[in-house]
Amino acid sequence: MKHKIINKQSFFQYAACLIAISGFFILGLLLAAETNARTITDMADRKVIIKGSVEKIVTTFKPSTLCMLSLGLQHKLIGVDSTSKRDRLSLAVFPGITDVKGIGSKAMGINFETLVSLKPDLVILYTQKDGLSLADRLNSIGIPSIIIFPETFETIKESIRLIANAAGELEKAESVVKQMDTMTSLLEQRLVGLSIAEKKTGYFASSRGLFSTTTKDMLQDEIFNKAGILNVSHDLSGYFQDISPEQLIKWNPDIMVFSQHMKKSETKRLDNQALKKIAAVSEKTVYRCPSSLAPWDFPSPMSVLASLWLACKVYPERFSEIEFEKIADAFYLNLFGKTLTQMGGKIDDMVY
Repeated sequence: MKHKIINKQSFFQYAACLIAISGFFILGLLLAAETNARTITDMADRKVIIKGSVEKIVTTFKPSTLCMLSLGLQHKLIGVDSTSKRDRLSLAVFPGITDVKGIGSKAMGINFETLVSLKPDLVILYTQKDGLSLADRLNSIGIPSIIIFPETFETIKESIRLIANAAGELEKAESVVKQMDTMTSLLEQRLVGLSIAEKKTGYFASSRGLFSTTTKDMLQDEIFNKAGILNVSHDLSGYFQDISPEQLIKWNPDIMVFSQHMKKSETKRLDNQALKKIAAVSEKTVYRCPSSLAPWDFPSPMSVLASLWLACKVYPERFSEIEFEKIADAFYLNLFGKTLTQMGGKIDDMVY
């Protein structure tokens, strides 16, 4: 009997020892996770704590998806906005995007329940509309999110670095940034010495129609500026603004650029006799912004190509030996492993 009691006591002591060791092991894991936690600051100046590795990411608007693809991080996508699922470039780069869960869109609203059900390690949000409130709701249930604001070339690069850092793949960002810097450096070199008097004026018409234009707060203004073009609507602020035909005639831009997504029927408005007096219309310097895959006036690393394309059109004497199509193909190859041509993309910039 005594022998059995000793064994029983030994068993309980052994079990208690195992429990203690397990407890220390779990505590060690928790402490390790806390030690590996990173705090980053997003573009809304929010402090975001990310614990552990980030393997499951949800994007909620097209620019964030395009940034993810340019970084080669599509394998981490578990949820995307509905617009990205239909985007031709996204489909060309990542055919599997059709199988990634749709979570709604910025325009129509994000399905919060669907987003949360995916249990993401990271969500990428926007500043407009309900972006900030979504970030607060996600934070309250322990899901980290970052907000990006890609409306200039610099903030696009900042967005790229922020996403890569949050994903734990910061080294991937520099390759993308280098490609963008190469394009802007080429522009600066070719446009050096261009005086204000020599600069052409330009007007951008949004996808909403001929009389809907951009402001100084939008990416299109940056595209014009880097191409050495003065945006006639630069003094406006906010987002797309409606103007009158009389205002467009008064501005009398040297060139006009239409959004790739603007209805082609809108171009028939240029047949109006009053509008034919506009320099861009009379000289037929009206273009559609490339490309057929993810238009370059949309916030993404490809936006720098819009400035180079436009500068080549407007100042041909400064870019005479530049083979733009080859440059665009090389840019896509470096970012996506395929050229624009190989993906079935076209410049598609003709209006007339």
